[in-house]
Amino acid sequence: MLLAGSAWAQNRTITGTVTDKADGKPIPGVTVRVQGSQGGAVTTENGSFSLIAGSDAKNLIISYIGYVSQTLPITSSNTYRVSLVSDDNTLSEIIVTGYTQTSKVRNVSAASVITNSQIANIPQPNFTTRLQGQAPGVNVLSGTGQPGSNASIRIRGSNSIAGGSTPLYVIDGIAVDEATFSTMNPNDYESISILKDASATALYGSRGGNGVVVIKTRRGVAGKVKVGYNVQGGIDLRTQAKFDMMNSSQLLALQEQGRAGAGWTYSALNTASTIPAARRAAIRDSLSNVNTNWDDIFFRDGKFQQHEVTASGGSEQTRFFSSFNYYDQEGIALRSNLNRYTMRLNVDHTSGKLNLGLQSNLGWSKSNFIESEAGVALANPFAAVYLALPWENPYGPDGRILTANNTTNGFRPFNPYTAANGVLADSRLGSNALDRLNNSTLKTDQIKSTVIANATYEIYDGLKLTTNLGLDYRQTVQERSIFPGSHAGVSVQNGNQGSYGNNVTRILNLTSTSGLTYAKSWGLHEINANALVEAIRNRESLFNYNGFGINPKLLNTPAGITAGTNTNSMIPTVGGGKTEYGFTSFIGLVNYTYNKKYTIQGTYRYDGSSKLPEQNRWHGFYSIGANWNIKQEDFLSQSNFLNTLILRASYGETATAQNQSNFGYLPTYGNVSYAGVSGIAPASPGNPDYDWEYTKGLNIGVDFAGWDNRLRVTTEFYRTNTKNNFISQQLSLTSGFGSLSINAGSIRNTGIEANVSVDVLASKDFVWTLNANIAYNKNVITDLGQATEYPAGTSIIRVGLPKGSHYAVGYAGVDPATGDPLYFNVDPVTKESNGTTTNVYNGPALSTAEWGTYEAPTSGGFGTSVRYKGFNLSTLFVFFQGFSMFNNESFFLSSQSQFSGYNQQTRMANAWTPTNTNTNIARLGSSRQFSSFDIEDASFIRWRNLTLSYDIPQAWITKTKFLSSARIYAMGQNIGTWTKWTGFDPENNNNIAQFKYPAPRNFSLGIQVNF
Repeated sequence: MLLAGSAWAQNRTITGTVTDKADGKPIPGVTVRVQGSQGGAVTTENGSFSLIAGSDAKNLIISYIGYVSQTLPITSSNTYRVSLVSDDNTLSEIIVTGYTQTSKVRNVSAASVITNSQIANIPQPNFTTRLQGQAPGVNVLSGTGQPGSNASIRIRGSNSIAGGSTPLYVIDGIAVDEATFSTMNPNDYESISILKDASATALYGSRGGNGVVVIKTRRGVAGKVKVGYNVQGGIDLRTQAKFDMMNSSQLLALQEQGRAGAGWTYSALNTASTIPAARRAAIRDSLSNVNTNWDDIFFRDGKFQQHEVTASGGSEQTRFFSSFNYYDQEGIALRSNLNRYTMRLNVDHTSGKLNLGLQSNLGWSKSNFIESEAGVALANPFAAVYLALPWENPYGPDGRILTANNTTNGFRPFNPYTAANGVLADSRLGSNALDRLNNSTLKTDQIKSTVIANATYEIYDGLKLTTNLGLDYRQTVQERSIFPGSHAGVSVQNGNQGSYGNNVTRILNLTSTSGLTYAKSWGLHEINANALVEAIRNRESLFNYNGFGINPKLLNTPAGITAGTNTNSMIPTVGGGKTEYGFTSFIGLVNYTYNKKYTIQGTYRYDGSSKLPEQNRWHGFYSIGANWNIKQEDFLSQSNFLNTLILRASYGETATAQNQSNFGYLPTYGNVSYAGVSGIAPASPGNPDYDWEYTKGLNIGVDFAGWDNRLRVTTEFYRTNTKNNFISQQLSLTSGFGSLSINAGSIRNTGIEANVSVDVLASKDFVWTLNANIAYNKNVITDLGQATEYPAGTSIIRVGLPKGSHYAVGYAGVDPATGDPLYFNVDPVTKESNGTTTNVYNGPALSTAEWGTYEAPTSGGFGTSVRYKGFNLSTLFVFFQGFSMFNNESFFLSSQSQFSGYNQQTRMANAWTPTNTNTNIARLGSSRQFSSFDIEDASFIRWRNLTLSYDIPQAWITKTKFLSSARIYAMGQNIGTWTKWTGFDPENNNNIAQFKYPAPRNFSLGIQVNF
C-alpha cells in the first residue's frame, strides 16, 4: 500500500483539448509533452490528448507546425483547454532553410514564408506563378500564358550582367531542376520559405547568390486516417488586347493613300491600271464586305479541371501523407494544352531516439505547345491574328484551308480568281499560319521523380546524427512534326515533304547531406548548431534527331521517315551530348540565444566545384547575423499595445554557380563537317581564370506586431554588391572565336521592402484583414573592367546605369514639310539628346539610354480578406511600376513600310499627308526604324485573384456520419489589368514584346471534402 501510494503521488494523468483560437475548431496532430521529457502525446481527431506527468512536472509544451508554440504551467488541475494562435496572424512562423528551421523570434535573416493556404487550388499548374504578389522583393513574371510554362522569379533584382538570375530551388533538403515545376503538384507544398539575404543564402554558398526558394512538402499527423477529395473546374478566357485594328474598308483606304497593295490596285484613282474601272470597283466592293474575325478562328475559350485525392494519418510512431492529382488544362490558343498526373507519398517514423523519413514524388505531364510562343512570324498565331489581312477568307467552299502554295496534293487553289482575271495574289499570311497550326505538332512529354530518404538518431541529449539522401530525375521528350502536303511541309528544305524530330533530355541529380546537429536549452541559454558534409553529383545526357519525307499515313511517328540517300536530300540530322558536374561542401552553422533577447548566428560553407579550374575550385562563404528581441527588455515587456519588436542585422557572402557552364574553363572541341568530310575543330577557347560571381550583402530588418497581434509589420533594408560578373569579351575573328566569357563586371542592388497586415475588425465570428507589401530596388552597374559600356541588343550595359536600360534612337516626331520621321541628335560628350533633330537615321551614332529600364524597380501586392463564420472572401492585386518595354508588336502594326501586306492599327489613318501635317505618324512609304517611338511605359496593376469560399457548418457535417468537413469555393484569376501599355500583355519577362501568349482570365469552382 505504501509503494502504491508513493507511485500515485509521483505520477498523474493530464488530459485536455487543443483548439484553434480563431474559429474554436479542434486541431489534430498537436504535440503535447512535459517540459524536459522526451515522451508526450499527440492530439486525436477531436483535439483531445492524455499523458502521464510526474509530480515534479512544471510545464506543458504544446507545439504544432503553423501555430505559435505555447508553454503552459501545470497547476493542481488535471484537465486543460489550450487555444493555439495561427502563425499567419503573428510574426512567429517557422522559417525552413533546407538544412535547419527556426522561429521568427530567433531568426536573424530576411525570409518570407508562404503557407499552403496562400497558394492551394489556384488554377495555375506551376507554383512559381502562384507566388506573384505574395512576398516583397520577389518579382514573379509569367511572361506567357502557355499551359505548362514556367514563370520567371527574380529575388531582389539582378545580380548578374550576362549570367542568369534564377534562384536555387530546394525541396525537402535537395536542390531540384527548376524546369520541371509544371510536372509537380503545388497543393502538396506545406510551406515555401524564400531566403533573400546572405545570412540565409550563405548556407548554400556558391549556389545561393540569386536567392533560395525552399519548399517543405506536407506531412501526415497522428490520428485516424483522413481521406480528402478535391475537385475543381473552370474556364480560361482571352484578355482583350488594346490593338484597334482596321477593318477592310479602312485598310483599303490606307493602301490607296499609300499607293500600294490591293487598295491601290483596285482604286479608281489608279489611272495606270489595265483592269477595267468597273471590274476594279466590283472587286474592291467585294473585299470591303469581307471582315474575317481571326480571333474566332485562331482562339477559343479554354477550360481546365483537376481532381485530387489525399490520405493522411497514422500512429504516434508512424505517420503518412499521400496524394494523387490529375490536372487537365486546355489553352486559349488552338492546340495548346497540358495534362498532368502526380503522386506523392511521405512517411515519417519515430522509434525511440531514431527518426526516419521518406518523401517521394512522381509526376508525368504532356504539353502541346503552339508553334512559337513569341515573335513576329508566321508560326506565331498571336502575331498572325493581327497581321492577317481582314478580307482574307481562310477556307474554300469545301472547308479546306486555302494557303498560298497548296494548289497540289488535292487542295483547292488559294483564290477562285487568277492574276489574269485581275485579282491580286496576296501572301495569305493568316491562312498559312492556320494551316501550320493544324498540320504540325510541338509536344513535350516529361517525367519527374524525386525520392528523399532521411534519418536522425539522438546520440546524446540534444546531439543528433543526421543524414539526407536525395535523388532528382527528369526525362523530357520533345516531339516535333510537320505534316507533308501542308504549307509548312512543302517549305521543309530537305525533300519538301514534312519532317519528324525528337529531342530527349535526361537529368539525374544525386545529393547526400550528413553530419551532426545539436540543440540545447539550459537556464537563459539556447543553442542550435549544425556540422554537415554535402556531396552533389549531376549528370545530363541529350540526344536529338530530325527525319524528312514523311509518309502521310504514318504521322507523328519515326516510322514515317523516308530513308535518306545521297540523291533524295532526306538524310536525317542527329545530335546530342552528355555532361556532368559535382560539388562537395562542408557546412557549419551556430545559432545562440541568450535570455530570449539576444541571438547571434554564424554560418560558414566551404565549396568545391568541378565547374571551376583548380586555382579557383575551392572557396569559403560566410555570414554573421544578430537578432535583438527588444520586446523582452524590461522597459517594453509590460507594454499592452506592443506584442513583438525585433531588430535584425546580417552580412555575408555567397556566389552564383547553377547558371555556369560545366566546363567553361576548358578549351573544347566539336564535331564539324567540311566538303562532306567529318572532323573535329575547336568549339570554345576556354578561360583558365574562370570563376564564380561573388555577392556580398548587408541586410537590416525590423519585425513589429501590436494591438493584440492585429497589426503586423516587417521592413527590410539591403545592399548587395556582386563582383566577377560574367562579361562577353569580343575577340579578333583571326582567333577562330567571336567572344570569350570573362569575369570582369560589378553590379550593385540597394533596396527597401515592407510588408504590412492589419486585422481591422476581429472577433470570434468576424475578421477583416488588410495586407500589402511593396519593394523598391535600385540596380546599378558599377564596373566593367577595362570597358565602360557595350551594347546588348536593344539595351546598353553601361557603368552608372541599371541593367536593362533601353538603348535606342530618340524619335522626334515628323517633319511637317516632308512627312519624314525626325530623330534627335546626340551630344558626343554627354551621350544625351541635344535638342536638335535630323531626318537621317543612324543607330550607332544617335542611340541614347534615356528611355528607362525593362526591369521594374518597384513591385508588390495588396489585398484584403473577410471571414464571417463559414464564409471567407479574399482578393489580391499585384503591381509593377517604373519600367518600360519595346513594343515590337506595334512596330509591325503601325508600319509605314508594311501596310501593303499586313493589317494596321487605326492610328495609321493619321499618317502625314500634305493636308495633315500636325501628326507624329510619318508619311506612308517612309522608312520604319527602331526608335523610342515604340518604347512604352509598361507599368501595370493587375487584379490577380478573387476567392470566395464557404465551410459547411460542422453541425450539418455531423449529420452525414461520414464527412468530417466540406468546403465550396470559387476563384477568379487575372480579372482586370490597368496599364498605359498598348500592346499585348504587359506582364513580360523580356525587354521586347513580341506577341507572347497572354495570361488568360480564369474562373473556376471547386468542392473539397474530407472523410
